[in-house]
Amino acid sequence: MKKPRALVVDDEIQMVSIVAYALETQGFEVVQAYEGREALKKFEEEKPDLVILDVMLPGMSGFEVCQRIRGTTFTPVILLTARKEDEDIIHGLELGADDYITKPFRPRELALRAQAVYRRTCGEMNAQTITVGKLKIDPVAHKAMMNEESLHLTPNEFSLLVCLACHPGRVLSWQSLLKNAWGLEIWEGGKEMVKMAVYRLRQKIGDNPDHPEFILTIRGVGYTMILHAENRM
Repeated sequence: MKKPRALVVDDEIQMVSIVAYALETQGFEVVQAYEGREALKKFEEEKPDLVILDVMLPGMSGFEVCQRIRGTTFTPVILLTARKEDEDIIHGLELGADDYITKPFRPRELALRAQAVYRRTCGEMNAQTITVGKLKIDPVAHKAMMNEESLHLTPNEFSLLVCLACHPGRVLSWQSLLKNAWGLEIWEGGKEMVKMAVYRLRQKIGDNPDHPEFILTIRGVGYTMILHAENRM
């Protein structure tokens, strides 16, 4: 079986070696880069299944690299940052990053989170086509359509949509969405990550939060997919 390939980008050689070793112990093949432009070149050449990207890179920042990658592909991106400011974290998530982890971190934790991101993005999901109103979702083909037109969703957004659609009428907390949609445990900033993903998903499916047709916010509790007539028992 072919190993999943990860591109690790950091300007600290020792950090790249630590992350690479941790990923290799979890079954990844690793490609390395040490600055932004080199990372984009390696990304085009190696076609990785996952990118682990330091935010603070010389020349071109990790944010810009993430934006370039997200502009052409849905390949999952995990950001590494030494800064814990919410603004930096939110900015990364707005650019389409799938996860973030702050330095210093435990290499095994990063490797397990990388594995979880890869599984939910590239792993096979055994589910039939889900229909919610005008939405049709095919988890196996990793496709979602609205009125027979394809939606361009990031891996995070698609996993979130599938999780909500599989439990119509059930209120899911942000902790539950982190764990069940994305395979992640609760950690600082998780609530904001879910909030931003819901915001982006609503924009892409044309769902007005003031008059929602699909995703309803239950203030202080979580989110639910509105139960449509065809989904009622």
